[in-house]
Amino acid sequence: MPCEDIAISIRNLTKTYRLFGHPGDRVKQFLSLGLKHYHREFTALQDVTFDIKKGETVGIIGRNGSGKSTLLQLISGILKPTSGTITASGRVSALLELGAGFNPEFTGRENIYFQGAIMGLTKEEIDHRFDDIAAFADIGEYMEQPVRTYSSGMTVRLAFASSINVDPDIFIVDEALAVGDAAFQFKCISRMKALADSGITLLFVSHDMGMVKTFCSQALYLDRGTKKSLGPADTVAEQYFLDIREEQQRRTQASDNLVVQKKPIEGSAKGIAFGTDKGHITTAYFAPSGQTNLSIHDTAKVRIYVAAEYAKSLAAPYLSVFLQDHRLIEISGKSFPLRETTVKQELSCAALEMEFDACLKPGTYFISLRLENREVDGSIFPLDKQTGVLSLVVSSQSKKFWGLVDLGIHETNKNWKELS
Repeated sequence: MPCEDIAISIRNLTKTYRLFGHPGDRVKQFLSLGLKHYHREFTALQDVTFDIKKGETVGIIGRNGSGKSTLLQLISGILKPTSGTITASGRVSALLELGAGFNPEFTGRENIYFQGAIMGLTKEEIDHRFDDIAAFADIGEYMEQPVRTYSSGMTVRLAFASSINVDPDIFIVDEALAVGDAAFQFKCISRMKALADSGITLLFVSHDMGMVKTFCSQALYLDRGTKKSLGPADTVAEQYFLDIREEQQRRTQASDNLVVQKKPIEGSAKGIAFGTDKGHITTAYFAPSGQTNLSIHDTAKVRIYVAAEYAKSLAAPYLSVFLQDHRLIEISGKSFPLRETTVKQELSCAALEMEFDACLKPGTYFISLRLENREVDGSIFPLDKQTGVLSLVVSSQSKKFWGLVDLGIHETNKNWKELS
């Protein structure tokens, strides 16, 4: 890949912290000249390597403690790596910890100029941007008050407005936006989408997989300080979901069944599959054509045939069917209990045929399937998830309705006098 196409290049990045049990241990460590250790080491990131292209929007995902915030701080230049290299092309602006970089004794106005100077802007350039920053922050007379008097919501408003209005080439956001109210979050997301459309590179940490799928072209999955996966956001988000499920299973039953990437069903539209060796979806197609893709005009009945095999020892095998939009965001779905029809060695075999009325807005949709076991405590453990295995294209729709799905909303009584 040509270097001019790369916004961020990370090579063998490692960050190790020294953790001291007592403040005085730092002095002891210094005086020991390295002959004795008064600390223990914690490696937040270990040998991480990846590239991010210019103009990509990348979600950083993973469990708490996986190294997400440390990675953003390293890219932003707040931390220095223990080893490895970071190369960022262009101006980097970051919104990380709440109020990070603000002087609490400075007013909002003074902090805007202070932050702008750190980013390399002249006073004249900040003067030119100030009205836009103040309007976006929308904190009124508090702009002339010390930041220490601000609420957390006001602080994040000022921080985001300051960070976003310095014409960054790379914009980095940790979970600080979670502090803001819903209206401000919507405002921030709209601005970030506009920035993404303009071609800047965006990185942000999120635990909201719906937002990652919707907003991001790529996702980086960190696990215990290592890079587990980097790829299309929908694929990586599905892997993260299933890893969480597997960890829950380990905690509750000490299961040794690992959730791994599996072979997708032949002809799969998306080609994304994860699960264990306890069960497999063997066949899935639109009936009666036998194809994995279907194009329809207007509302039509869609029929799906699915066959699966699973371990006879499973207490309650189910098949869940999900209708998803083009970003793999779930629109609707339903679960069906499986009943054994035949036996294949030590496996039970079952088949289902389902149908629904596709009262959908014109566009591309996917159908995902999940073979699962229902535990006694009500928990669900996926054995085979075939994500986006079938694709459905609705080319036209004569019904008029808002959104993606027609719920059939209609009047039941036109006698307004009786209602009043």
